[in-house]
Parts: sequence; structure tokens; C-alpha cells
Amino acid sequence: MKLLYYSTSYYANHGGSIQSIEFFRQLEFNEEVIDKAIYPVLNIQNKSDSLRCFSLREFLRKIPILQVLFFYRRNTFHINGLIKKIKEFQPDALLIQIDSNFLQIKKLKNKFPDLIIANQINGSPFDEPFKNVAFKNYFLKKQKESYQISNINFFISDFSRDRIMGEQINENRDVVIHNGTDPNKFFPIDNKGHLRNKWNYPSDKFVIGYIGTLDFHKQLGILLDVFADLMPKYPNLFLVIIGNGPALNKLKQQIKDLGLGENVQLRGWLQHEEINENLNCFDLAVHHYANTYMNPLKIFEYLSAGLPVIAPDIPSVRSIFKNRHDLLITGSSHGEVKSSIKELLDDSQFRESISNNEHLIHEIEGNYTWKKYTNRIVREIKRKL
Repeated sequence: MKLLYYSTSYYANHGGSIQSIEFFRQLEFNEEVIDKAIYPVLNIQNKSDSLRCFSLREFLRKIPILQVLFFYRRNTFHINGLIKKIKEFQPDALLIQIDSNFLQIKKLKNKFPDLIIANQINGSPFDEPFKNVAFKNYFLKKQKESYQISNINFFISDFSRDRIMGEQINENRDVVIHNGTDPNKFFPIDNKGHLRNKWNYPSDKFVIGYIGTLDFHKQLGILLDVFADLMPKYPNLFLVIIGNGPALNKLKQQIKDLGLGENVQLRGWLQHEEINENLNCFDLAVHHYANTYMNPLKIFEYLSAGLPVIAPDIPSVRSIFKNRHDLLITGSSHGEVKSSIKELLDDSQFRESISNNEHLIHEIEGNYTWKKYTNRIVREIKRKL
């Protein structure tokens, strides 16, 4: 099979980038794929320099009627170059990692009626970037129609598939494949003292860690408020937030306002190959909030590194993991997050019971790796040829 992978997220600074990079890399080892190509090929920027600042443009994007214009404009990006690439490469199948460009599917189907079109769907653009768009119901209908004319759709969670496709779900076309991790990149490391010295972590503190894009909807402000509430009783705490994004300046100001400058570090972006060593400097990993449709990559990475994890109360987490056995699930409110962190601080036995869970690590290695993820997608696409 010749596979063309259409992904703008390959060069982005969020979880979709990791998904696309790992997927495309794993294609190299799949015997069913005789040739592969990616489109577009862009100049890769240093992610630490790609912070999306709040600007007039960002303000305008929040106006409902202007969101319509931005949305249609987004659906013109790369399409002419993609058509040219398809003609040159002559793929058997096109896999689109959807961002906000699903309107392009109909045009591609009309242009290449015999081409297998598959979609990698991590959510709906109307949940985040275009949530305030005018005529939302119209666009939701168009979204569903676009996926209905595709040959196959890959969703990251049952909830996401149900929400987007509703009564139009076709089990033969609409497939759920959960995200994964790479056990060769994420694993427990014993010598934490050496790592803390190497990465400049305090050796005598209990380190709570978070890694991810600093988006406003991630509700990291709640984590900072909770941390401030806990400090008087637990003065040995230290919070590390790794990542970058549009909420960075707001978080910096909040840290200053709360007087947490000595106990909280914002470390910016790290190279992906540096993350495991940093994870192994944590005593506790927190990912307290995610949108309901998500299947967070970081949960798999935290657990593969052997960390005790506080995870969001969303359907994909509950369907894959056992609460209080594999990790601790929390609600997203201030009180719930505070209670969850406090419980793990006070109960070291419970904390240790959800750390370095070899059975869980082996289960992740067996079922939730990027190799498994990629092979399932390739197998499903081949079924349509």
C-alpha cells in the first residue's frame, strides 16, 4: 500500500504533533506499507519560539461571525498543493489528520473518487478553536456529512465518536483507536537523585509535575490556586509545569500574585527525548483536566514512567484505567483537585500502590503503544482497498 499522510499537526506544539510524528515513524516498520509520504513539508520552527500570543487576531477569532470567515479560510490552506501531491505520488490511500479542515474531504472525493480517504479525528474544531462560531449547528451537520462520505474514520474515544457522528455511526466506517506511548522512551529510572541534579530540581522537595500545552482551557489556574492552598500545611511542596502556550503570561502573573515564585517553576518546552528524565524527577504527576472527548497522551507517558497519577474524570480514562488501582481520578473543581492531591500526600501507602505498577506498565506496552496504534490503522485502511 502507498500511503499519503496529510498532517499540519506534525509541526505543531501540542499532543497532535506527537501522535502524527510517532504514527508516521511507525509506518517505516509496517510491511503492508510499501511507500509513504507526508504533506505538507514545512520548515520546523523551534517550539519555544512559536508561542501564540494574545493579539488582535486572537481577539477577532472570538467574534462568532468572524469565526465563520476564519473557518472557511482555514479550509483553503494546503488544498491545491495536496491535490498536486496526490497526482504526483499516486497513493492508494490518503490519511488526513483532521484539524479544522474537514470541508476539504468533499472536494478531494470529487476530484479523486477512487482514492481511499481516511480521517484521524482527535476532536471537533467546534469544541475549542471555533467553539463560538456563528451557525454552529450548520457546521456540525457539515462535519458529520464530511465524515459520512469518507471511507473510514479513526476516533480517539467512544465519546468523541458518539458526539460527532450521533445516530449516523457506522461501525464498519467509524472506528475507535486509543492513543498510545512508546515504552522505549518512557520508563522508570531508579537514580532520581542524579536526575534531579542534572535537571536542576530541588533534591529535598516533594515535586508535583505537569507537562503539556499551556492552553487556557487546561485550567492550570486551578492547579496553581490549589497549590497555594496546600503550601501552608505542606511547605515541602514544589510544582513544576513544563510546556508553553497562550496561557503562559497569565500563569506567570498568577504565580506572582499568589507569591509562589520560590515554589513553582515554569520550564517552557522540552525536546520530546528529554521528557522521560524530567518525568522521573516528579513524585506525583497531575493532569486534572481534559475535555470530555479527549484521550490524553500524557496519562500513558506518566504511567509508563511509573508515576502516581491524578487523572481527569473523562470517559476514555474511565474505560481504560481502574480508578484507585491504576491511578486516581479527580473532578476538575478546586475542591476535588485539592482533595485528590491531599489524599496522595497524606497516604504514602496508597501513593506507592499506584506507582511503578508493573502489571499496568506491561498492559500499556501490550495494548497502547504507537506501534499497535499504527498497525491497527493500517489494517483498517487495507480492509477498504
